[in-house]
Amino acid sequence: MSSYWNEYCWIIMMLFVLIVLTNLTAITTSRSSSLSTGALAGIVVGTIAGAVTMSAVVSLLILRKRMKKYSAVSRKRRASKASLRIDGVKAFSYGEMAMATNNFNNSALVGQGGYGKVYKGILADGTIVAIKRAQEGSLQGEKEFLTEIELLSRLHHRDLVSLIGYCDEECEQMLVYEFMVNGTLRDHLSAKCKEPLSFAMRLRIALGSAKGILYLHTEANPPIFHRDIKASNILLDSNYTAKVADFGLSRLAPVPDIEGTVPAHVSTVVKGTPGYLDPEYFLTHKLIDKSDVYSLGVVFLELLTGMQPISHGKNIVKEVKP
Repeated sequence: MSSYWNEYCWIIMMLFVLIVLTNLTAITTSRSSSLSTGALAGIVVGTIAGAVTMSAVVSLLILRKRMKKYSAVSRKRRASKASLRIDGVKAFSYGEMAMATNNFNNSALVGQGGYGKVYKGILADGTIVAIKRAQEGSLQGEKEFLTEIELLSRLHHRDLVSLIGYCDEECEQMLVYEFMVNGTLRDHLSAKCKEPLSFAMRLRIALGSAKGILYLHTEANPPIFHRDIKASNILLDSNYTAKVADFGLSRLAPVPDIEGTVPAHVSTVVKGTPGYLDPEYFLTHKLIDKSDVYSLGVVFLELLTGMQPISHGKNIVKEVKP
């Protein structure tokens, strides 16, 4: 409402200037043409009345515009709330999330990315969870938030991270997952972890990741293209079991049309992470299951070499080809 009053005061000020200028003109005219006092008073009163009327009309128009905008936002918010009523996914309050993380204390912070910050939390029943809290201006938004909830609520596989619930109040958007004690695969391939993964562990992680992606492509109904497979989206539990995470950019695979024909691809704006993007998908904007397979292949190269997908201007795929 503050912007509304700013506009309103600006209009009033301009009208006041208009009145003063009109009065000055009227006075100047009266001196030159000897208008009567009654005529001069009529000019001033008429000007003031016109200014007041114009001010009222403009104020109503501004108020109407603001109310329309507010109504649209409210409808969108109500639609968002309604779409989140999904069986098996718990709706947490902001207070519960704050309590679980000691009011989002930095000591509970376990990760950070384009979406926001990830906190380790302890729910009232003692369950340890990971809370992904969106920050203002994050790379992902309302659509990605809803997509992840809707997809994960119906996906159940030992190699996919489990969604426990969400929070959508106090202008906050948070996702609550099972807590993965050993963090991300990327952490274990970098200098963050002192003990390197053994070859057997790397092989098991690769196999688990592949099983998770295979489930998305062949067993989920309808099938799903992840669209952002990378080492930082593969999480490891206490037994180093790999679980694919972060479905905010995922898309449903093509479904049969009226004639029963299944389109070969999904046409979409290119999204993903540089270094993991399938070149053909990047060039054609045609998303297929092989786009995910390419990204998973890059993760396998990371497991074998320890290199990052892009480092010092070098691409891991081009480096290993020779």
